[in-house]
Amino acid sequence: MKSSDKERIIRRYDERLEKFGATIEALASGNIERHNLRFKISTEVGIQNGDTILDLGCGFADYYQYLAEQGFNITYSGYDINPSLIEKAIEKFPQLDLQTKDILQDDFPTFDYIVSSSCFNLPLTEQDNYEFIAEILQKCYEHAEKGVAIDFNSSYVDFKSADGFHYEPERVFSIAKKITKRVSLRHDYPLFEFAIYMYKDFKGWR
Repeated sequence: MKSSDKERIIRRYDERLEKFGATIEALASGNIERHNLRFKISTEVGIQNGDTILDLGCGFADYYQYLAEQGFNITYSGYDINPSLIEKAIEKFPQLDLQTKDILQDDFPTFDYIVSSSCFNLPLTEQDNYEFIAEILQKCYEHAEKGVAIDFNSSYVDFKSADGFHYEPERVFSIAKKITKRVSLRHDYPLFEFAIYMYKDFKGWR
């Protein structure tokens, strides 16, 4: 992500955090029911007890709380480009590995699964959104031993928000298929969104 876009997005959430505090409203991604549905879809990529999870764009680490409430025993890490959100997440969950990190610029280890929810739905001004997502998907695939799950605003909507970017599911699917043959597109849940699952290629396919 170009520095100007990165600074603009960080500033957006700093302003929302100042206005709403460390609440779900600060994240501008819907109510708790929508969050939990997204988390359910992310988890259905295949997450099981004992897995290591990276929550990319973790915000306040709410996904960890969801997993704990569902009875999962996993090793959770959370990265976000916004240091203010990470600070609040650490206050809430001091036992977790929570870091301010940009995976396209900073080194980071591998995990069983990398998931990301409601993180890439703002329009970029200095870079094409699809170009950026291709970089994100590639980097996540390289650092996930088992799978990747990322959700997006869908272009199949009745209206498009002025400050949101709505992706064509077919185009994101095509980008993912250039990275791995094992791709699933989830557009079956009751939100105007879709999720992409990516898995390692079957042995012998490459």
